[in-house]
Amino acid sequence: MNQAILTLDRVDGVSARDYRTLKPAYVPQWLASLAIGLTLVAAIQCGWGDQTLPDLAAWSASLALALALLSALVLTPRNFTVGYLVSLLPFLIAWRVAAMNGAGLLMWVSSFTAVVLLLQFADCVVNDWRRERASPGAWLGTVLWQMTIVRLYFGLNELGHSTEKIFAGLGSFHTLEEGFRHLGFAQWAGLFVILGGLVELASAISVGLGLFARLGALVSLLYFLVATVGFGGEWGRGYAWASAGGGGWEYVMMLLVVFGSVLLTGAGKFSIDGWLLQRRWLPDALRVLCTNKAGR
Repeated sequence: MNQAILTLDRVDGVSARDYRTLKPAYVPQWLASLAIGLTLVAAIQCGWGDQTLPDLAAWSASLALALALLSALVLTPRNFTVGYLVSLLPFLIAWRVAAMNGAGLLMWVSSFTAVVLLLQFADCVVNDWRRERASPGAWLGTVLWQMTIVRLYFGLNELGHSTEKIFAGLGSFHTLEEGFRHLGFAQWAGLFVILGGLVELASAISVGLGLFARLGALVSLLYFLVATVGFGGEWGRGYAWASAGGGGWEYVMMLLVVFGSVLLTGAGKFSIDGWLLQRRWLPDALRVLCTNKAGR
């Protein structure tokens, strides 16, 4: 297969070199970088101009977007997969911070940037489907893209919960701290709010971005089992998530199935693990934390 790629000049209008790389064909990187830069400007305005972002929220949104912009300018042109993922995670944190604090300007600009980033991802997927219909083949392929989309959504979904605990400001933190006190954590409530937020952030990085994904999936499984069996009560309320008296185990089970599947196989090629494994930069002892034997 690799021999065919190297000897082929063009297939269906796509250069042979492009078969070995992944990048959008129609949504340019300069547009994504510009959009993230404008979002950073909006965050600074909301934090220190109209002050719709309070205390810690102003700093977390601005620093997160600065990291996203740095990745978009430096990493993404060198390797789209790694740069895109590293930009996406802090951007999503800032977008969630804006929504939780009602920062209108930042919410609107973030929504525009989210559309650009989504179009970049869709551009890559559709372009890769075109490759799959041609010869010699695709960078990833239809079935693996489906699995990648599911992994990205459920992994990065944990950012919403993490953000409200450790990035959205003191108001959100103290509200959750009071809720944890009612669960029986007493004077340790604030500490457990922070620990929960850090575990959820680690889950988003490990499963969502695909960095030691199998290890992150295992930690996520244990975290949700402890949280729901020990404190949430979902398993005793029946199946439906929208049941009377609180949510049942429907959504929790969905999370466990997705994290369990990542534990079995790893994150796949569209991940930081895939990039590290392809370059053989990980020792054998760490590769098992990224993917199974077939993947290695």
